[in-house]
Amino acid sequence: MLTETLHTQLAEIVSPDAVSSQTPTIDGKRPGLAVAPRSVAELAAVVAELGQAQAATIPVGGGAMLDLGAPPTAAETALCTGGLDAITGYEPADLIVTAEAGVTLAALQEALREHAQTLPLEVPRPEQATIGGALAANAHGPLRYAFGTGKDLVMGMQFVQGDGTLVKSGGEVVKNVAGFGLHKLHVGALGTLGVIATATFKVYPLPKADETLALAFADANAAFAAAYAMREHQPAATMILNETAQASVLGGKAGSHALIARFMGAQRAVERQTRGARATGAEAGAAATETLPATDGAALWQKGVDLGWETDAPTVLFRASAVPTALHHVYADLMRSVGSIEGNVSVVADPLSGSLRCGVWAQSEKDDASAARESPFAQLMGLLQRARTVSQEHGGSLVLQRGALTFKNAFGVWGPNPQGIDIMRNLKRTYDPRRILNPGRFVGDI
Repeated sequence: MLTETLHTQLAEIVSPDAVSSQTPTIDGKRPGLAVAPRSVAELAAVVAELGQAQAATIPVGGGAMLDLGAPPTAAETALCTGGLDAITGYEPADLIVTAEAGVTLAALQEALREHAQTLPLEVPRPEQATIGGALAANAHGPLRYAFGTGKDLVMGMQFVQGDGTLVKSGGEVVKNVAGFGLHKLHVGALGTLGVIATATFKVYPLPKADETLALAFADANAAFAAAYAMREHQPAATMILNETAQASVLGGKAGSHALIARFMGAQRAVERQTRGARATGAEAGAAATETLPATDGAALWQKGVDLGWETDAPTVLFRASAVPTALHHVYADLMRSVGSIEGNVSVVADPLSGSLRCGVWAQSEKDDASAARESPFAQLMGLLQRARTVSQEHGGSLVLQRGALTFKNAFGVWGPNPQGIDIMRNLKRTYDPRRILNPGRFVGDI
């Protein structure tokens, strides 16, 4: 009855063809309705109606990272933002762009390239991932070291609270100190505090030179030592790949551990930086080095960001963090543990930002109650528990980003509640008083 009533009410706000029963399944729950507003005004009106109906709502962008988060406690409506696909403001001279939530990262980058500019925000599957989804998931890649995450790049935002109120936060100038940055609360909140409608970013000129250096190491500690030492040469990003990840990202094996470093900027500066980095790698014991042209390098970095988020989903995908100078301990312990896993294990580490991503494609996979008695399940649970413990011992945490419902329920997506969880719950009550937005998906069952 609720679904029939909602269908009628929502069709009066948006066009009838924008409401359907074609909905995605999220961790075993499939909403009865999908609604796709095509303007910010429609979005606000739709959320207001859903709030009045107290209908549990799952915001959906491009669906590239829809697996992220704990299983929802309820899911009655999928709120699809793909129809909000306009770039509503762009001032190349001011390095400012504003886009609606449904604009894909690839489309935004294409528009920026026409003016030799870029948004240095790396996300998995940019042809599918949207602005709103990327910010809600706080997606980022190794360029975080030089440019920061979405919280650093977003200057302003319009978002819709759980009661349908449209709020504007931040500004549209690079130097803006007025007011509190409420919009930053929504970066990484998985849409549990509000639905992102538009976002304003600061963008950067395309670099004159963009070179990638690949170095092969037999020893993991040597690879990390080289990465830490390369900081004096000002890399824009680095990553370390185990052998399995090298096959996906590099198309072959460079060594037991491959250190990839990226240098961006003026031509002479980049030449000097890569020369110094190559020497640093040799001093640390690099067996071989290779410099890749800009086009090949950019494709390589995107493959690194995509790993684990492809349509061929891993059995589990997790992100572990640590104090940057201690990440090598987490990586080394993980390398010792993967020998007991039956399947392929790919690891991509970001040593300068202190995080790594591990995807496991197990040879046997089951998603039912009996899986708890299967050896592959026990192996993966042991790996996850060990990695979480080691990450916490070195000042970090572990988030299970993808995995069957069995793993999410047995292991827990977010781990122990962080300090400040009471503040986070108060924010949820303030912004989503009826608790309709992605209920239960964020940390602490928010």
